[in-house]
Amino acid sequence: MRRWDIRGGLAGRILRVDLTARRVRTESTLDYARQFLGGRAVNSRILLDELSPQTKSSDPENLLIFGPGCLVGTMAPGANRVSIETKNAYSGGKGSANFGGHFGSELRFAGFDHVVITGKADTPVYLWIHDGQAEIRDATGIWGRTTYETEALLHAQLGDDRVEVAAIGPAGENLVRGACIVGDLSKVAGGSGVGCVMGNKNLKALAVRGHGLIRPADGARFMRAVDGCLARFAASPRAQNWRNGIIEAGAFPESPFWEFGAETMRNGSGAYWPMERRERLVGKASGVPSYKRRTVGCFSCPTGCMPYFEIDDGPYQGTRGIGYWIASATYSARFDVDDPAASIKFHLRCNELGLDGDMAACAASWAFECYQRGIIDASDTDGLALEWGNHMAMNAMVDKIAYREGFGDLLADGVLEAARKLGRGSEAFAVQIKGQDTNDAFRIQKGWGLGCSTSACGPRHLRGAVGTVFHSGPEGLPRDSTGYENQPEAVFWMVRAKEIEDMAGFCNFMGSYSGPRVLKIADYAELLSASLGIDISEEELMTLAEAGCNLEKAFNTLHAGFTREDDYPPRKYQEVPIDDGPFAGQAIDREGWDAMLDRLYTLHGWDVQTGLQTRARLLKLGLEDVAVRLAEAGKLVV
Repeated sequence: MRRWDIRGGLAGRILRVDLTARRVRTESTLDYARQFLGGRAVNSRILLDELSPQTKSSDPENLLIFGPGCLVGTMAPGANRVSIETKNAYSGGKGSANFGGHFGSELRFAGFDHVVITGKADTPVYLWIHDGQAEIRDATGIWGRTTYETEALLHAQLGDDRVEVAAIGPAGENLVRGACIVGDLSKVAGGSGVGCVMGNKNLKALAVRGHGLIRPADGARFMRAVDGCLARFAASPRAQNWRNGIIEAGAFPESPFWEFGAETMRNGSGAYWPMERRERLVGKASGVPSYKRRTVGCFSCPTGCMPYFEIDDGPYQGTRGIGYWIASATYSARFDVDDPAASIKFHLRCNELGLDGDMAACAASWAFECYQRGIIDASDTDGLALEWGNHMAMNAMVDKIAYREGFGDLLADGVLEAARKLGRGSEAFAVQIKGQDTNDAFRIQKGWGLGCSTSACGPRHLRGAVGTVFHSGPEGLPRDSTGYENQPEAVFWMVRAKEIEDMAGFCNFMGSYSGPRVLKIADYAELLSASLGIDISEEELMTLAEAGCNLEKAFNTLHAGFTREDDYPPRKYQEVPIDDGPFAGQAIDREGWDAMLDRLYTLHGWDVQTGLQTRARLLKLGLEDVAVRLAEAGKLVV
């Protein structure tokens, strides 16, 4: 693999933190950046190199790595994302999460491209990072506080409201497996149990403030590229719609998301809601719920997508906060609830408690289905009637899970573990892949399912899923989203595009996913070339992204032993057909799925029979050392 002669665009240092010894030190970013540029790929390289397969996610030796993309902190439009890597708290494989906001740019302004954390503090601490320095400080006064309270208290303690905070809430402190890390009160790094890992380390928060600059190697070339991208955003009708709050996907009642079953109904049993219920949930025509007051954006975002909500009436009166752009749709259908205030409350309370809303919704809706089917009753659920449509019970579950109270303690380790403990046939309704809950329904959209099921960090749709008119993959590829043909090609493109976006730090709504989708791979290549002082082509960038994907694949093989058998959909999606709507009776066809896996593995250069990596492809990608490690473990196909 080519080693890039990087001449600019970096903060320049990696911060190393040992919480057990209470020591900090720094090292140069350059050796890692020359191979993998930045962000997730550099995190993956460090994680694979330094973490023993014998280490458990809860062990002090587990690493927790923060890495903004290498364009974060510049004027590149939409470059604000931070990747977090660790050992997955669900599966023991690759753990990965990603969030936006302003934390990543502030970290780079403070002089650091990555933060690598190991060890466990003997008492609660937070990490204070500022202008090239770092201190491990006492956090006993903020332990037990919500993420909202934590940020306010740190601002007061540090005397600066512009300090950026990434914190865990009570869910992380209580080692809930679905705990997340929350920045800017609303930007959530979910999945993989990253908040649980942070809680295991007795690390409450990272607080960051910096006054430095990220200087592109070729400033004039870089600004020409930025100006060209911004001009296309200004001319894009889709981007204009987002600026005006007319957002696509599930927030729009006529969206194909609803028609093609992408919104999970009743724990994945159903796939269709009539128009009147969608309109009640997300509003008519504009797709804007009545509780939305304004839209805010992340650092360097040319559109914005985060709505600020205020609920002034009803049982959730007084609820305030910045939510996800389809907060009113994401959870409601899963519980058959069409009250937008209830779903907004669910979302904002999860943020406040540091609980991944997707994971909480998966576990709770599994319990709702068990209740519906008579597997459990009110004597199991602390008296709650877990009936479809009961939004009060839906919201009650959030606090129960985050604080491990009563029935919530059963759900706090995820749906697979809950089903194992409960038994009674409940395993059939546990919607999970590789041990991790999945919020996605995909018996209809096969490429969506293929991306989720083969995702290296567990079933998260942002890591390769492709659907209908959104997330279409490479241009010009004919594809019926309900069929099995050409889905692997689209997923193979998407997983590499997302790797590039995470290396650079781009929000994928700017390019590959469901938002304005203005930026192309060529834009990423030009912006990276100008900022870093290299000359990288689209083809080289895609090859580099493939190498990054293979680092994650190797980690999963060595640490979790994943093979082809782990790349199948949930048992429920294969055995239990959809029970309503135009696609009623449809389930995943094993033969069709196997054909997709065969083709996807062939595109990756992996062994079709086992799903393991091959020496030939790893050598082609310049990963000879990875091939050696896999061969020593007996996990390489020659």
